[in-house]
Amino acid sequence: MEFVVIGAGAVGLLTASLLKEAGNKVQLVTRREVQARQITDHGVVKGANRYDIKATTSWKSIPPEAYILVAVKYEGLETVLPLFQEQAQTNPVIFLQNGMLHIEAIKKLPQKNIAAASVEHGVVKLSDHEIRHTGQGIYKVALLKGEERVFLPLVSLSGIHMEWHADADRLLFRKVLLNTLINPLTALMKLKNGELLTNPYAFELLERLYRELADAFPEMEELLPFNEVSALCTSTSSNTSSMLADKLAGRKMELDTILLYTLNRSQKDLPILRSLYQLLKSTEV
Repeated sequence: MEFVVIGAGAVGLLTASLLKEAGNKVQLVTRREVQARQITDHGVVKGANRYDIKATTSWKSIPPEAYILVAVKYEGLETVLPLFQEQAQTNPVIFLQNGMLHIEAIKKLPQKNIAAASVEHGVVKLSDHEIRHTGQGIYKVALLKGEERVFLPLVSLSGIHMEWHADADRLLFRKVLLNTLINPLTALMKLKNGELLTNPYAFELLERLYRELADAFPEMEELLPFNEVSALCTSTSSNTSSMLADKLAGRKMELDTILLYTLNRSQKDLPILRSLYQLLKSTEV
């Protein structure tokens, strides 16, 4: 099978390396020419393994039948989505972003077959072509528009675990709720994921935030029980959340597509979450 990964951040490099490792044809499309040269010249390095993957900044080299996986962050969609209006018209596309603020815009793209995925791997970008895979996981994929049969061959890929889900909103909103619980608290208090359980003040805030969200979204206790939140904090105890990583690196955090989306979706006031959102927003001004 043939794949094009757009975006060469941590998730993009990981996705490209896993697909290549599974024996597929893979190409990376980057924003910066210097990164494209680094990847083409030195390969994508994951741990002790090196993968020869061609990288370019041009969309013109995208094969018409290749699956496109969009791995840019939410903020990067501002430049990527307009390109889909004229490029890659026949390709099936999978979006790998956190959050849900972009979903309606994606559904309006001219491509006939579009899916979204929740990426449940741990990965850290070390350089323009190197990553460290910190947690083995899964890609959970669901249809946004088009035909399910177009994407089902992905489930049988060897070497990269992809799982099909029938309900895109349920799949993506569960990830949003999980990120809403973990990301803002770790980013504000500069804690590793596991410290949300071991720091008594952080744990109390985590519990209160969970209760606030569960009151606003009655389906939450079935969709994301608190013990599953605790289990994730434990299994990723030494990990730095994506929001904290962005904050420490001076990058823009994904506040709107995760926290603001949750605030807007709720029919009830969420004072704890709103305070967390405003506190984090104030650090970006």
